[in-house]
Amino acid sequence: MKKILIFGSGSHSKVVFSEIINLKKYKVIGFIDEDKKINKKIINYKKKDYKILGKIRDIKKIKFDCAVIGVGDNSIRKKIKDKAEIVKRNIKWEKIISKNAKISINVKIGNGTVIISGSNINVGAIIGAHCLINSCSSIDHDNILQDFSSTGPGVVTGGNVSIGKYSHLGIGSKIKNNVVIDANTIIGGNSFVNKNCKNNSIYFGVPAKFVKTRTKF
Repeated sequence: MKKILIFGSGSHSKVVFSEIINLKKYKVIGFIDEDKKINKKIINYKKKDYKILGKIRDIKKIKFDCAVIGVGDNSIRKKIKDKAEIVKRNIKWEKIISKNAKISINVKIGNGTVIISGSNINVGAIIGAHCLINSCSSIDHDNILQDFSSTGPGVVTGGNVSIGKYSHLGIGSKIKNNVVIDANTIIGGNSFVNKNCKNNSIYFGVPAKFVKTRTKF
């Protein structure tokens, strides 16, 4: 079994932990977190405590085969990835695909991406590196989700949708077919997007409308 390390130890990291355990091909050795003390217990499973092993600077002393970032925030995942690779260049970022997700043919999924239970990825979709496809999301055919983008639970996209780097589709949002959402943009929960969305922006509503500009990442 591969020894896997989880970066981050908040609530989302426990979801990632659960998906990893259910795959039954990894041994989780622990968590890395900048803000918590070594040996702090994060989760107990089958009478075993899984703990903080250290900060990012400590990973060069830890023996592991691969790693994944269990953090929901897109920009924080990027920062953790960059910082970790400075300490240990040859990290193997593992893609974690729930055994309860449905992945169609000709789908490409980048390293470090996590696809949570109940999600459906349709034919020809391209999911970049370090993306997060949250529970019960439906990503239709020929979508492109660029690196570090993410969906909340229950997101539905039509065919040929394109999502830029660092962008997030909020819980329950729906994206019309052929829509382009540029980089670093947030779509508010339960919104319906029927037009292209510009970068560094927040959109919300039914139909979704521009709300305000976001800080550039």
